[in-house]
Amino acid sequence: MEPLDQSLSIDAHKLNHTAKVINKFVPQGSILERLMNFAASVPDFRRCDKGNIRHRLSDIIILMILGRTCGHVGRSDIIAFGKYNLNKLRKMGMLKNGIPSEATLCRVENGIDDPAMADSMQAFAENFHN
Repeated sequence: MEPLDQSLSIDAHKLNHTAKVINKFVPQGSILERLMNFAASVPDFRRCDKGNIRHRLSDIIILMILGRTCGHVGRSDIIAFGKYNLNKLRKMGMLKNGIPSEATLCRVENGIDDPAMADSMQAFAENFHN
């Protein structure tokens, strides 16, 4: 028997480029993608016609949800969480203008209808769980 000719076998010397693709790939239907779609579906209650809005409402909502999921309850803790993870959040296409201020987080928290948001989050969780 002759030994296998490894140079002609099934691309044994080819570089493996799949790691680069996997790092940038977000699977369809992932919880992050669904969460981003949910946050984008929340109607913006702010004065959109004035042109002075620096941060998308969906970005702020995602920041608050991710921060609270990681155990950061207060606004200053959420801002610190956002600063620490800013590069990761920007790679996801969020927070292009940086982290929102504490006053912005306060306005968003006070402007969102809490019972309606809780109902929407419950429907989101049930939908994802099913």
